[in-house]
Amino acid sequence: MIKKLATVLSAPAPLMDLSSVQSDKWQRLSPLSIIYFVIKNVVDTVKGGIQTFAIAPAAILATTGENRWLFFALFALGSSLALIIGSILSYINFKFRIEGNKFLIRSGVFKRKRLTLNFDRIQNIAFREPIYFRPFNLIILALESAGSSAEEVSLGGVPRILGQAIRKHVLEYKESDQHVAEEKINTSSNVDPEIKTTHAEEELLQHPISELVRYGISNNNIWVFAGLLAAFLSQIDDWWLMDIVVDTADNVSAAAGAGLLIIALFIVASIFLILAALMIASVLGAVIVNYNYRLTYADGRFHRTRGLLERQETSLPEVKIQNIIIAQPLIAKLLRRSHITVGQIGFKSKKDNNRSKKFIIPSVQTNFINSLTQRLYVDTTIHQTILSNISKKFIVRHTLFSVMPIALIVAGFWVYPLGWLAVIPLLAPAFAAPLITLRWKRYGYATDDHVGLVQSGFFGLQKTIFPFHKVQSVRMTRTPGQLRHGLATLEIMLAGKTVTIPYMAHEDATHWRDRILYVVETSKEPWM
Repeated sequence: MIKKLATVLSAPAPLMDLSSVQSDKWQRLSPLSIIYFVIKNVVDTVKGGIQTFAIAPAAILATTGENRWLFFALFALGSSLALIIGSILSYINFKFRIEGNKFLIRSGVFKRKRLTLNFDRIQNIAFREPIYFRPFNLIILALESAGSSAEEVSLGGVPRILGQAIRKHVLEYKESDQHVAEEKINTSSNVDPEIKTTHAEEELLQHPISELVRYGISNNNIWVFAGLLAAFLSQIDDWWLMDIVVDTADNVSAAAGAGLLIIALFIVASIFLILAALMIASVLGAVIVNYNYRLTYADGRFHRTRGLLERQETSLPEVKIQNIIIAQPLIAKLLRRSHITVGQIGFKSKKDNNRSKKFIIPSVQTNFINSLTQRLYVDTTIHQTILSNISKKFIVRHTLFSVMPIALIVAGFWVYPLGWLAVIPLLAPAFAAPLITLRWKRYGYATDDHVGLVQSGFFGLQKTIFPFHKVQSVRMTRTPGQLRHGLATLEIMLAGKTVTIPYMAHEDATHWRDRILYVVETSKEPWM
């Protein structure tokens, strides 16, 4: 085994071209891909089992007495060796080749995996160039398939030239496979099917550092970092953390004189410093991930490049776009910026909240939003259409039938132990009503009979814009109360997203439903 391992690692990586990948011989990645597997295994451990993995060092520190640090060092050394050996074995066992119109992948150490990915399932081919691959002109080739939120194939450590050849080969196959369908569409539109227009690359957006700083401040990622901090603190013994807090508070009180005012100022200052640190982390994350952000358009595809430590190149066919979501959190609203998430087919999963797999256009202004909407939905007037409001019955419904029952239940449990103080939960509807009213004001909807716009939010705003021909299904429901007041709730199912308009006028809901069904039935535009 050791001799085989030495032979594989010492052999120079072949300069693979497309013909070698298409041969019957299985191909390996570059030996430098061991670094990729090390990082991937670490990330997978952190995502999947960091709490379980942390039990061993915690047990060592708690039970081994004065020799705890020696045992901890041995544990760290053993874990590192296991990680390196596992990554080397992952490299050895990872093989791939192309057979006809499909990728064949073999991988796995203890559990061998066989994967077949047909070209017609591939939705996106992305290049990622980590900093450790750049000196060797190697990339990570990610093949993302429709119907999956994860990368079906990720080749970590292939020459850039080979990656470009694979991308060109796959795209050429998909274009030839769709030629008959495109010809039918062009013929029905009285367009000569032999004419194929090729446009020069058009630059749509390029962000300086200052714009990425605005994005980091306003994208709500501060709460993501706050959650990570809370998860980290939850792994620390409460007594140890409390000792630090008490000792710090005692030192502050002793230095400045005891008093409630000093303690209050210390707490406020601590909260401010924590929020400032989280905001700095959010800004740094935004700059690192989106450094040198550039968005271009050519031949029906959007192309995005970004990244400092890992340079990413992603392309998105315009026809695959199902909707665009324009988010404007409170701080972004103050900065007069919005953040766009482009909805695609097959890239949403309850188990997958990884933002890096979303096609995000950060920190844009109104003129860019309007131009992008016009590009996607030609001749639309959706931005000039006045939004319709939902009914105020929304406020009554959620105040009386959502908040009040919970308040009554809590008050019932508090009667015996707290006596008259049990009336405190009954004040909840009074405090909730202004917040529910604020949410009601944010709701709005509009359509030009071809494109729909639905607005919602709380302190910030979120607008979802979608063409009717992309809708998968639509459902209208009416509760007894809505029937009495001429209202309805409309649920519009898109690929990977459901848009809900509650408590809209019944006439509007009927018009939206009938119009969507008509457009879906008669439209000849491609769905995907």
